[in-house]
Amino acid sequence: MHKTLTPPPAPCRRPVAIGRGGVTPLVLGLVALLSGCGKSGVAGELAAFKDNGHAVSAFNDTDAGALGAKKCQTGSIDQMAALICEYSSSDAAALGQASAETWVGEAATAVVLRRGNMLFAAADRSGADQLGKTISALGKVFRRIKK
Repeated sequence: MHKTLTPPPAPCRRPVAIGRGGVTPLVLGLVALLSGCGKSGVAGELAAFKDNGHAVSAFNDTDAGALGAKKCQTGSIDQMAALICEYSSSDAAALGQASAETWVGEAATAVVLRRGNMLFAAADRSGADQLGKTISALGKVFRRIKK
């Protein structure tokens, strides 16, 4: 028996009317998508965690001088203690890494990461993330944020 192969159906394409109502939804979608791009520093980092579906709460300024940074905030992300600092340069962030590791303390699971002039630390001080899955997920988000 011989089968005839037929090509798959062409994807459905809707004509786009240029003018009233045709391009407007597309433009609004792009504006909404790019709205987070203007944020930088600590606020931009926190927005990226929120945009990726993580529960960000209670971030407040903390002593940036103790970490050699321009600005630092501590709070919680997905119930993990978190520290985000902005430095004047990537070299300054490298120097601040040891202080961030001290901030982590004796947490069972923790991460300290640098990207450019930003530093991120997360620590499981309550022991709720013994396998480190939450800490790992937070680290992945920080690594993927565009400079």
